[in-house]
Amino acid sequence: MKILRRKTVTGLLVALALVAASCGGDDASDTTADAPLATTTEAPATTAAPTTVATFDLVAAVADYAATIPEGYMAVGDTTAFKDAVAASNALVIDVRETGEYAEGHILDAINIPLRTLGENLEMIPADTQVFVYCKSGWRAGLATSSLRMLGYDNVLAYPPGWNGWTAAGEEISTGTVAAAAYEVPEMAPEMYTAVNDFLTTLPEGWLTAGDVETVKAAIAAGSAVIDVRTPAEYAEGFIAPATNITLREIGNNVADIPTDTQVIAYCKSGWRVALSVPVFHILGFDNVRGFSGSYLAWTGAGEPIETQ
Repeated sequence: MKILRRKTVTGLLVALALVAASCGGDDASDTTADAPLATTTEAPATTAAPTTVATFDLVAAVADYAATIPEGYMAVGDTTAFKDAVAASNALVIDVRETGEYAEGHILDAINIPLRTLGENLEMIPADTQVFVYCKSGWRAGLATSSLRMLGYDNVLAYPPGWNGWTAAGEEISTGTVAAAAYEVPEMAPEMYTAVNDFLTTLPEGWLTAGDVETVKAAIAAGSAVIDVRTPAEYAEGFIAPATNITLREIGNNVADIPTDTQVIAYCKSGWRVALSVPVFHILGFDNVRGFSGSYLAWTGAGEPIETQ
């Protein structure tokens, strides 16, 4: 794997700030021609054209990310396919679990970058070769995938079955620490970096999950709003009342329909899409949103009622 020049996130932000500062400077100097002795006419002073500094639109950037999520939702859910993809692309595998979990056992050759520290360790993540992320059961990997993708790492995919799926398949594991290489951090908007890093570093215990079926039922009964991030076709076939349908790819275009004055529980079919959606909601400012990791399958599997259109 090609090793590039190490560049810290701090260095990136400083460099971007210096570029912005240099763009705002006045590099034109006044020049006045000598007037003929027979006249007192003075040449007009040269005035520098005003500098226009583009304003970064965080909402538009997040909306664009969500709208362009590809088919397959950036996931390889089959263990054999995942192994083949890693081998074929010489991919870097990142375990985003906590250090204690990683030490107890991890996928062969995987490095460890705990989820809350991803933004502070971007120099450990290549931007030009394939990267896979995984956690224990898929939820944290979803948060990581969306977060890194919003920072411009479009080479990142996830293995949602995670550690549970890997060990259930009887695959080989390791307990040794794998050293991380250093890579050049790609350019990114400081506003986006700050928003994503703030989201990651402040993740609470529970990782913004809404709890099990009984906990979600109680929250709905207490007045929590519900958002179904599946497709309209899926929603029409059955949904958890009183859910509003805002498809994952359309979240950024429907911010006016997201409540701000009550707790919001988002869900999908199995939990993967809603894990991708939680960073989108939060970076758009909706820190009242939690995700139902069990989602529709857990709800219907428990025999709970649904509604149809």
